[in-house]
Amino acid sequence: MKKVHFIVNPIAGKGDLKFNESFLSGYFDSKQYELTVKVSNYPGHAAILSTESLREGAQVLVACGGDGTINEVASCLVGTDVSLGIIPMGSGNGLAESLEIPRNIKEAVKIIKESRTNGIDVALVNGKPFFSNMGIGFDAKVISNYNNCGKRRFWAYLKAVLKSIKEFKNSEKIKVELNGETFKVNPFMFFVSNSKVMGYDISLTRMASLQDGLLDVVIIENLNRGEMLMLGFFLLLRLNQYLKKVQYFKVKELKLAFENNGATHLMQADGELHHLAEEEVVVTIEEKALNVLVP
Repeated sequence: MKKVHFIVNPIAGKGDLKFNESFLSGYFDSKQYELTVKVSNYPGHAAILSTESLREGAQVLVACGGDGTINEVASCLVGTDVSLGIIPMGSGNGLAESLEIPRNIKEAVKIIKESRTNGIDVALVNGKPFFSNMGIGFDAKVISNYNNCGKRRFWAYLKAVLKSIKEFKNSEKIKVELNGETFKVNPFMFFVSNSKVMGYDISLTRMASLQDGLLDVVIIENLNRGEMLMLGFFLLLRLNQYLKKVQYFKVKELKLAFENNGATHLMQADGELHHLAEEEVVVTIEEKALNVLVP
């Protein structure tokens, strides 16, 4: 009997799917699988439930939610032999898209049952794992406004983007160390990606790989509002080759130091907002440190 535990975010996506043992029994043979469903009720709860499941001998942990839920579950599995399964139920689903895991529950469950595993790289910011991307600047502001919308829909995300364009001011002055270079930037966006897609099939790093042992870094210089709108237009139409004021790097490690000491800085990691009190940020990568069930 294979022990498979499902960690479910009940408000992910539309928040109207009744995800329980009874629902899953239609997909799994009770003679082969012992299923457990746990519901995450607050930020950080999925990590607590995952740690509990590991103590209970779970052989597979399935994150049912968006990138935030996946981050909490996967963070507990780094460096273990327990595999991560994903049933994408979130709004953006950037990591699932990068892994080509479909939103269709039947197809996602099929991947879990086939048990094909791949090791993927794990990125760390100040020692805390992220699996898709992290950013400082505009994308963190978008996540902040998106969280305040109360709805997990694409139109809410678009509304948050437009609100952020109206409100955004470049205030972060950052000293950057990467690939033997040291320079200062005042970026519109400082973006570090381990995967191809940010969410909603929007990407700044379509050439990124979860298995190359490298992080893809995108630095976008200060933009006016017209340039911000043009950036969004190019990204939606996949016309990244026409983007200006953009620098790309591939790195194994980078360091950031904020010049505005004492201030709190906004950062998003896997779509979750963080308020940084640290003056320095170190981003590293551990190669193939997480086992994921893939197509």
